[in-house]
Amino acid sequence: MLGNMIDVQISREIFHAGSYGGRNYTVHLGVSSDDGNVLHNILIFSPDKPINNTFVNVRVMAVTELGGRIYYICAEDENIIYEPLIREVLAGRGNFNPSRITCLYEKSCGAVIFRRHSGNVEYLLIKNRKGNNWGFPKGHMEMHESERQTAVREVREETGLNIRPLDGFRTISEYHPKGRITKQVIFFVAEMPVGNVVIQKSEIERFIWADYSLAIKTFRFNNDKKVLAQARSWITENLY
Repeated sequence: MLGNMIDVQISREIFHAGSYGGRNYTVHLGVSSDDGNVLHNILIFSPDKPINNTFVNVRVMAVTELGGRIYYICAEDENIIYEPLIREVLAGRGNFNPSRITCLYEKSCGAVIFRRHSGNVEYLLIKNRKGNNWGFPKGHMEMHESERQTAVREVREETGLNIRPLDGFRTISEYHPKGRITKQVIFFVAEMPVGNVVIQKSEIERFIWADYSLAIKTFRFNNDKKVLAQARSWITENLY
């Protein structure tokens, strides 16, 4: 059902969650008939109270297990919600405290880090242990972080570098790693700061510095190649 548009009959309001990201959320408990017979447990994250106790055409944004039962988390179609918001809203709410959440939308941030070496521009590539693929340092956003703050934190955790993203470059890489799930990654550009690369051994297998030609050959996915090409063009036009 992840990503489906459904109608939900409200059973009751559970709690007023407060303000997050400039929106006030109220969480409602409801049910929806998938095929006219099967009822699903629904949590509606809504900035407004329902009309006639019904929400029409809301999108299933996430699936989780609460107290041994499967719950579908919904929001109006224009209101995209991510895992950090769901966890923050449900934290400390008794039985509504999920262990694992599968979200329709995932958001990460990272950086293309470059250095000038022997007259060439080289880029920092890392090999992730989990996916066994080469890419740029990146990771999931946490609650109350800006995109830049997430990129800085994730780069520091994965490489030990304290970067300062350069103004003027921001690009979005979007793909679908698991069926209907949409993964959005925001990339910035940063020049190699003072210090040495110290990889997070639990997450990263190894790293290399590669010029553009080698980096393109090393990457497996076109999304990474596209981000690299965009970063290279921006660096060439603005810094050299």
